[in-house]
Amino acid sequence: MDEITLIKMIKIDFTLGITLYLGFSIIILLIWIVSEWKKRGTVSKVNKTRSLWQCPTCFYEYVDSCSGSISKCPKCKTLHKKREKM
Repeated sequence: MDEITLIKMIKIDFTLGITLYLGFSIIILLIWIVSEWKKRGTVSKVNKTRSLWQCPTCFYEYVDSCSGSISKCPKCKTLHKKREKM
């Protein structure tokens, strides 16, 4: 006998096939949601160390990762102080 004829098909009911398909889809969706939820916690920790700056001279907005009290604008190269929140 040929090797090709030895392969047999698995017969399943249509409703069982749809149920398995939807079940795997829901499991993958739940895994994705949980992984994104876990990732969101680590991203918020990283964003606390970075600051959004806006240059008062050219109004260019940029992120300074080593934000102290003074920053240098990458566009016009001016130095400016961090504004205090009111």
